[in-house]
Amino acid sequence: MTDQFAFDYPSPLAGYEGLEPLPVELNEDGKSIKNPQHGILSKAYEEFPDPLAKDRRGGFDVHIYHFQNNPDQVAYARALYERIRREFPELRIYRFFEGPLGPHPIAMFEVNLFTPAQFGAFIPWLIINRGPLSALLHPNTDEEEEEERNHTQRATWLGDKIPLDLRIFKLMKQAEKKNKQNGKTTFYISSRDVAAATVPSYVLEYAPMVWLHGEEAYMPSDIGEQLVHTTPMVDWKPIENAPSATTLENLDQLNNLGNTSVYLTSKEGIDADPQPSWLRGIKPDQDGRTQDAVSSTIILRDHGDGTLDAFYFYFYAEHNMIRFSEGVPQAIWYSQHASGQAFTYGATEKNGKRPIAYSGNGTHANYAISGKHDHTIPGFNLPDGLIVDQTDSGTLWDPTLSAYVYKYDASEETFQAYDSGYPVNWLNFNGQWGDDALPGGPELFGQKKYVAGPNGPKFKKLVRDKVCPISPCVVLPFRIWENQTLEEQGQRTESS
Repeated sequence: MTDQFAFDYPSPLAGYEGLEPLPVELNEDGKSIKNPQHGILSKAYEEFPDPLAKDRRGGFDVHIYHFQNNPDQVAYARALYERIRREFPELRIYRFFEGPLGPHPIAMFEVNLFTPAQFGAFIPWLIINRGPLSALLHPNTDEEEEEERNHTQRATWLGDKIPLDLRIFKLMKQAEKKNKQNGKTTFYISSRDVAAATVPSYVLEYAPMVWLHGEEAYMPSDIGEQLVHTTPMVDWKPIENAPSATTLENLDQLNNLGNTSVYLTSKEGIDADPQPSWLRGIKPDQDGRTQDAVSSTIILRDHGDGTLDAFYFYFYAEHNMIRFSEGVPQAIWYSQHASGQAFTYGATEKNGKRPIAYSGNGTHANYAISGKHDHTIPGFNLPDGLIVDQTDSGTLWDPTLSAYVYKYDASEETFQAYDSGYPVNWLNFNGQWGDDALPGGPELFGQKKYVAGPNGPKFKKLVRDKVCPISPCVVLPFRIWENQTLEEQGQRTESS
């Protein structure tokens, strides 16, 4: 039973004082008691009561657990997950987690409920259909400091109770207190963003934000979702003895079945017409978050002398890297196809403290400025040319809101997740994330229209002396050929 002194409990009769005594007569059944009818339904039929959240978080989270090492439970959980997605598509349903995450000590998936009607429909359905699985039903409130209470005293369990790891909530409070003491921006940290409580705060404070092109057709995608729609192949032939279902946790097993020759080949084919809908990804919402999709990866490499390199990988290929010295950003690398550019932190366009990266339309190459970018010759970025990327301020994406975060140990060449629920083995995959180049495929201006899919983060020179992965390394102290943002251009045009 909850410690009665752990929390404050306002009187349930607040607002109902001084009324006539209730009757004591029984109904005809001889058991239930008569209540005076006043013809007014409680507001709780229409909306959740205060202080339950009524915003995008939803009033209730439902976590449905399974033991990830029990194949029968895994199979049932996946079947239940599919059924819920098909029968209740209006609910917000997160990805299927294959291991512990945040305060949740075993694997689970999460469903959000936004209205009393959704609650009333889904919870009775789940009681009947949850099978051998346990479920945690907890509220979300407007009181952020009440997260621990929401997961304990206010929580309800269906089935056996799973002991939660409440340490995360202590870390959240410590991180918020530390940020306030240091005069730094306080980040909202949810239980799904446990890494934010332990990652150096400056890594998030100065993390890049990305402008996706206004006509971008290929939005950020969930890293694991790609595996659902691809088949591991070597020389355009499916690999024998490959895992029946490729996941982020077993992807590295393909190293023994083809190693660098393995391509994660789309089931529909690279030149499918029409293109499959999964290629379109998920457009960031008004907060810049890719809901239901972990679409970026942050990898930290500590040099041990006060220098730390933070790599911000988008989807699985292009990236920015910021070099920090004693927590202060010094320079930033923008990857662009087979090359890229480096700038001092002071030279970059910013949103507050956060550098801006412009993503090429359809290519996702990263640039420091908007406009046209010729990349016919690697390493050169001219405003016009033969093969041009287009960038503008279309949709603003904050990759840190949906990211896995890892440390990289250069001496051991190993990755360590900041949260035990983050998959690690996929980072050791030696193959290619995409189709092999089509033999004799179509060309544009003498260049192949389709090139082979890229390899993963560990091949992006995580260990480097300079901020650039190549030599010579020129760190520009200004933005080249156009030292103005679109907003600045507009202001100049209006004033002229």
